Amino acid sequence: MRWTLLGKVFGDLLLVNLGFLLAFLIRFSGKLPPGNWQAYLNLVPWITLAAFILFYIYGLYTPGRRRWEEIFSSLICAVAILFITSMALSFFFHQFAFPRSIFLLTAPLQLLFLGLWRRFAWAWALKRMGPLRLLLIGPESRVIERARAIVNEDPQMYQVVGLLVEKPKPGCQEDDFPLLGSYDDITHVLGNVNANGVLFCTNIPLEKRVSMINEVALHNLSVFVIPDMYDILVSQSQLEHFNGIPVFRLSGLVRQPVRAWKRIMDIVMALIFSVISLPLICLAAVAIKIESPRGSIFYRQERVGQGGKIFNLIKLRTMVPDAENDTGPVLAAKSDRRITKVGLILRITRIDELPQLWNVLKGDMSFIGPRPERPVFVNQYRKKIPGYEYRHQLQAGITGLAQVEGKYSTPPEDKLRFDLLYAKTVSPLQDIQILLHTLKVMLMKDKTS
Repeated sequence: MRWTLLGKVFGDLLLVNLGFLLAFLIRFSGKLPPGNWQAYLNLVPWITLAAFILFYIYGLYTPGRRRWEEIFSSLICAVAILFITSMALSFFFHQFAFPRSIFLLTAPLQLLFLGLWRRFAWAWALKRMGPLRLLLIGPESRVIERARAIVNEDPQMYQVVGLLVEKPKPGCQEDDFPLLGSYDDITHVLGNVNANGVLFCTNIPLEKRVSMINEVALHNLSVFVIPDMYDILVSQSQLEHFNGIPVFRLSGLVRQPVRAWKRIMDIVMALIFSVISLPLICLAAVAIKIESPRGSIFYRQERVGQGGKIFNLIKLRTMVPDAENDTGPVLAAKSDRRITKVGLILRITRIDELPQLWNVLKGDMSFIGPRPERPVFVNQYRKKIPGYEYRHQLQAGITGLAQVEGKYSTPPEDKLRFDLLYAKTVSPLQDIQILLHTLKVMLMKDKTS
């Protein structure tokens, strides 16, 4: 594993600089003018360091199984930001002999080389590791739902070899996945099933889950646990003791100092992005009016924010005027006929979200946090999802961990898990990382559709 990681790092950084070399040769007809070339050599350490940091932030050195679409989207974002960073470095270090045309030639060359290299590395790693063969354990309805979602993700990467449920019905057999028995049969099943990992779903009694995890560990298999509310609240807890008795102090989800630095960060970024995005908003406004003159440009909708407070979220209108007059409040669906042609483009590019910068400046929202829901849907989720109220301890966000790691179709209860896990680990670096990953998400169809 260590040598594989070192190989990826060495290959990536070599190809990043090879892109610059070939760009120079193309630009100067096979020659390397000493003055121009020296300007590049002076920046090599900084460009290489910046490339490594970007690839690391985008998870290109994180172990695990990832889809090619996600890897390639990460490469596009990393190369694009490296293009801007390299130009900034040339100005910062006064390397004015570095031709601007070199940067324009280098970026597509780097993306080509890195794409081919990483595609080969991805295919080789997938063939070497093979699919992750999972045994799923939990209540019957939940494990069947999870099994279908896992297999639909990518059969090349994940396979479900069987299910263990709480109380299997006599003679019952799931068509897609074999029901191998109950929780009490785990020892026998682990000895006979060809699995290299076990996934524990939610709603398993704690004592029973601990017992089964111990059994899985004895078989040297990977253990995966979908966290429930208890697991999330205990994570990041402070260890204390009462006269020799070890105890966990369960802290709140959001500490007061967090609110302070997040607010400063939000205001600064909102002002910067407002200036940059103003031309895009103006162009989008013209396009909206041309397609549907009767409707308004902006769309205001009630959302639930921090502490359950209702506020008006502002977006560019992407649907026909009075879209919910006949249907009432409903979530947007795939191929929704209410979405206009201009609106579809605005949604795919996320330009429709830009007016929310005003919500950030007002203090209704943050850049990073749980996506605010409409009151009607919040009332529904409160009734059927335990702990849903916890997400309102956080300030609502334009984007968040649930949007980066999940999909548009991710169930609300899983989005809640992402939101609460973010709350327990929030930091300035994590916020920056989520912002950068949001750029990648915009390139992935199943994340935005």
